[in-house]
Amino acid sequence: MTHVGVRELSLIQLGFGIASVVGTALAGAMLTHNLRLALILLPLLMSVLAAGLVALGSEPLVTAGLVALWGFAFSIVPIGWSTWITRTVPEDAESGGGLFIATTQLAITLGAVAGGIAIDSSGAVGAIVVSGVLLLLSSPVIARALRSRAAAPVVQAAAARPV
Repeated sequence: MTHVGVRELSLIQLGFGIASVVGTALAGAMLTHNLRLALILLPLLMSVLAAGLVALGSEPLVTAGLVALWGFAFSIVPIGWSTWITRTVPEDAESGGGLFIATTQLAITLGAVAGGIAIDSSGAVGAIVVSGVLLLLSSPVIARALRSRAAAPVVQAAAARPV
C-alpha cells in the first residue's frame, strides 16, 4: 500500500522499535496512574491506528507515524496485563504469568491463522482490518471482565462480615 523501498521500510521498522522502547519506559508511570483505564483504552487506540493505516496507508510519512504509535501502544499491553495479574492474584502470580504466556501464544497462533486467511482473501489491508475489528471488540469485553473482577473482593468482604 505504501510502496516504500527497503530503506524506507527499515526506517519505519526502526521507528516502531524506538517507540516500543519509549512505551516500555513510560509504561510504569502510565499504568500506575490508571491500570484499568489503560487496559481498556490501549486496544481502542490500536483499533483507531489500524483504521488510520487502512485509510491513510498510501502516505509513507503518515504510515510511519501510525506504525510508531502502534509500537508505543503495543509495548505497554503485556506490561499492563502482567501488572494486573500481580495485583489481582499476588499469591498466584507465577501461575497467572504462566496462564498469561499460554494465552498470549494461543492469541498469536489464532491471529496468524486469521491474518493469513485475511491476507489470502483481501491482502495486507484485510489483515489490518481484522486486527482493528478484533481490538475494537476486545475493549468492552476487557471493561466487563475488569469490572466483575473488581467487584469480587467487595462481595467477599461483605460476605465475611457478621450479620
